[in-house]
Amino acid sequence: MSKMLRSRTAGVGLTLAVALGLATAAGVAASWPGEAAPSFWSMMRAGVGESAGTYLYDSLDDLTPGAPASGAFTPAAALLEGTVVGIEPGIAFGSDDSASTAPVVGYDTPDAAIRYASLVVKVDRVLSGKLGLGQQNGQIRLQIEQPKQSTLADLRASIGSAGHGLFYVHNALERHQAAGRAVPQALAGYLASVHLPIGEGVFVEQAPGQPVIAPLMDSPERVDQILNGAPAPVEEPPDLPSPRPPKPSDFPHDDNPDGTPTAAPVPDPTDDPDASAVDVPDPVTTDTPGPGAGEPTVGTPTLDQLRSRAVRAACTAGTSTTPATC
Repeated sequence: MSKMLRSRTAGVGLTLAVALGLATAAGVAASWPGEAAPSFWSMMRAGVGESAGTYLYDSLDDLTPGAPASGAFTPAAALLEGTVVGIEPGIAFGSDDSASTAPVVGYDTPDAAIRYASLVVKVDRVLSGKLGLGQQNGQIRLQIEQPKQSTLADLRASIGSAGHGLFYVHNALERHQAAGRAVPQALAGYLASVHLPIGEGVFVEQAPGQPVIAPLMDSPERVDQILNGAPAPVEEPPDLPSPRPPKPSDFPHDDNPDGTPTAAPVPDPTDDPDASAVDVPDPVTTDTPGPGAGEPTVGTPTLDQLRSRAVRAACTAGTSTTPATC
């Protein structure tokens, strides 16, 4: 079975924004007076654009730092265990059509068609590989699409339910450089400051002892495949009135089919860095929390079980940070 990864629609501009503080308990009470606040991941998944592409990897082991690259998919640089402690504004675009000319706009302006927030993750320990650039005070910032239906204030107010988990990551600048992409000097500072969730590889327990969820993955079937070795979900082609001519963003960003790197005139840190295979022209947007944000798939492991499995894979790849346990 070929390695596959679902592509996601993203803009291709960059901007810097002022980081804001974490919510206080008073802020939580003010946002939802008289009722419990929605969970963080249920709000993060609500309304996020999705696309029906193909998958470029088959299992959790393929994400492991040091695992063999397929030519279309490159594993993460590091696997860390950490806790989500905040969310900050990041990058906003005036267009969400993935065009290389997508304008950069103010994060909070009405002109923002798509926003990418920075999820602040406190690094408890690195289990595999190495974290490069972008660490600050024991934390990294993970680039995540912000749903249009959720404000940063609402997301901050629910941050306490985001949980603790495993994160497969790669610094954005280092991943661009590894792929041989040109990086304009004006963008290098931002790229160096953020990490990308490789293969949507975020697995968290929302409360201690609960089964993990994979909040960035689109379907329960995909979660079941990655975590439990189930068959890959069948990709149904979308019903389109007529094909459109291909555009540059339709092709892999990490590597071309012949294995040569694709050089982009303007780096796109908002693109899934683990090689989008095909962007569909009309991504589906839903107004309800996506699968994986609520109830875990039957048989989903606990974080302890998932950690043990991830460490075994790191031992096999030779990238475990605790080789004595291998």
